[in-house]
Amino acid sequence: MSKVFPLYSVVTTPEMEGAAVEILRSGKIAGGEWVEKFEQGLTSIVGLPYVVSTIDMTSALFLALHLAGVSEGDEVLTTAFACLSTNSAIAHVKAVPVWVDVSVGSVSMDIADLEAKISKKTKAVILYHVAGYPGPAKEISELCRRHNVVLIEDCDNSLLATQDSMVVGSHGDFAIYSFYPNRQINATEGGALACRTEEMAKKARRLRRFGIDFNTFRTKVGEINPQSDIPEIGWGMTMNNLCSALACAQFSTVQARHEATLENARRLQTLISGIHGVQAVPVKPGDVPAYWVFLVFVEEQERVLAELKSRGVMASRVHQRNDLYSGFSGQAVELPNTDYLQSNILGLPCGWWLEEADLVVIASALKDAVAATAIDQVDRLL
Repeated sequence: MSKVFPLYSVVTTPEMEGAAVEILRSGKIAGGEWVEKFEQGLTSIVGLPYVVSTIDMTSALFLALHLAGVSEGDEVLTTAFACLSTNSAIAHVKAVPVWVDVSVGSVSMDIADLEAKISKKTKAVILYHVAGYPGPAKEISELCRRHNVVLIEDCDNSLLATQDSMVVGSHGDFAIYSFYPNRQINATEGGALACRTEEMAKKARRLRRFGIDFNTFRTKVGEINPQSDIPEIGWGMTMNNLCSALACAQFSTVQARHEATLENARRLQTLISGIHGVQAVPVKPGDVPAYWVFLVFVEEQERVLAELKSRGVMASRVHQRNDLYSGFSGQAVELPNTDYLQSNILGLPCGWWLEEADLVVIASALKDAVAATAIDQVDRLL
């Protein structure tokens, strides 16, 4: 194996290194001006007015569920094929996940199955935009409004993805973002909660720091103000100054990386279009994914995956369906399209770090892997 093609990469720039050194030398690592600068910069990127940064995306999702009034015993509708960082927040608020199937031949939540599973106990829906591929947010938001249910859009790897020229996250009551190292912006860790109203954002800011109102928390001489009440105790979920500064250092270049990824995805789509037994996950007209990975359906997934990795292409099944975990009761529900998705999906590298020659090798490796698998099938029948 002469070269390895990673599924993910992380952004590292001289500007990030400079920012890290500056913050470390300043001593202002936990709190500081960069937290607010990060939130302001992110607001301009995602086009949503009230952005509250958090220590990670799961904390942002937890806050969204809490602000939505979700509590013990309430139901939250979600998809099983997702990262555990998404659905674990449901368990943290002691709610009950209700697993919704995906649509046939897609990775997106099925609207009909969603509506059929809404009950009197339903408080919220989490719509995960899988691997940066936009889900049917507009249609689901209309459905949620009719049933008085809160919609949370999980955009954790969908930064800069759009639907009909609107940024993903625009339709929900809340939108969630992640700045884990392999996301479009690498803050080493961090998340964000975009709120629909200023009131919700103010409440989220208090709760992410133990419920403290920093407008009144300290006196003029800097001591804790005994008259500043904390009516609702919150949590320690604030994104720190160092992570915020690292993220800010990437704002000027994130669009260029996004465009390079889009071009790579278009090129890869062309290169694999003639491979028998491989089907790219379809993209709806008007949708522009963020392409955290390039998704395809294949037969004999395990064999194809092994062949690809033996050729240096670090493909992946991306997620493991969450309904199988004992922490969620461990009882798999009937989700026929999710069954197919889990057994046939592959994520291929397509990010900004790859060159044209790399994409040619990846496509060729996929063709060879599928062909080798087909030969094995024939041999087993003889």
